[in-house]
Amino acid sequence: MSVTLPSEREEFSGFAEFYESDIAPYLRAKEDARQTAVMQAGLIAIATAVVAFAFFRYAPFGDGNIQLGAIVAMMGLGGAMWRINKTRGDITGGLLRRVCGQLGYAYRRDIGRPVYFADFDRLKLMPNFNRESWEDEVRGERHGAEFVFCEAHLKYKSSGKNSSTRTVFHGQLLVIDYHKKFLGETVVRRDAGLFNRFGKPGRDFQNVGIVSPEFEKIFEAWSTDQVEARELLDPLVLERFEELDRLFNGAKLRAAFTGGKLCLALETGDKLNMGSMFAPLEGPSRVDRILHEFDLIFDLIDVLLKRVDGRLDGAFRVDAVRGG
Repeated sequence: MSVTLPSEREEFSGFAEFYESDIAPYLRAKEDARQTAVMQAGLIAIATAVVAFAFFRYAPFGDGNIQLGAIVAMMGLGGAMWRINKTRGDITGGLLRRVCGQLGYAYRRDIGRPVYFADFDRLKLMPNFNRESWEDEVRGERHGAEFVFCEAHLKYKSSGKNSSTRTVFHGQLLVIDYHKKFLGETVVRRDAGLFNRFGKPGRDFQNVGIVSPEFEKIFEAWSTDQVEARELLDPLVLERFEELDRLFNGAKLRAAFTGGKLCLALETGDKLNMGSMFAPLEGPSRVDRILHEFDLIFDLIDVLLKRVDGRLDGAFRVDAVRGG
């Protein structure tokens, strides 16, 4: 059974052969590691469950048994998940390195906060957070423009006696060279209705009046240079943003034109992953999933950057630029 290519893009040329010669043997070699991790995680969970039950059943510590039992159970669950996730990370890293290498891109699994995140934070494209994790950074070039994207998982932990932790962003950050120097900065965010006044990116930003009802239903634009913003957000660019919203099912797209680059954030969740650890690694389905995600990234970059050949019939759609 061979890998199923998501499209006829030239990047995927020769990938079926590469899967058979390199990726399939790698996954077969890692199957023992997967099985061992699952078995050890199961043993950890069973052992801690027995200990927790003993606290509840025999009450050796009086009134503290319920709390101690709960703590032991939580520690056991955490240990089991750590064992699973460590092996998942190792296998996923090796798989994505191979996929990215074949596509001609550089890949890093474990990264700290990237330097390019500073613009996302400064321009208020991200919500407040005080917990963070980063992974799966990919660097490459498409249509003559360098790009980099990574996955961010940002959380906010409240303080006080009843503190809680919630995810405020889980998705992908993408930075693309725009091949144009900007005189100012322009930010595009989801329309927040009456709350737009609280979303001003900075003191020097003013709301940009857009003469597109469809765009204004979805987005709100701010800029430090009104003339440049109207040039950047011409009718075709507005339609490109509308198409991205459709393409990613309204994943709270937000973007900034700054310093000759286009920064985008999409709340897509964890996308570049190999799937469940409780199923055998052999078979092409895991690679099919990853290639589909790369195809979506290619769609995104093409929608943003690729020139439209010929006349458009109606509104802009990804099919107008989809291809190599």
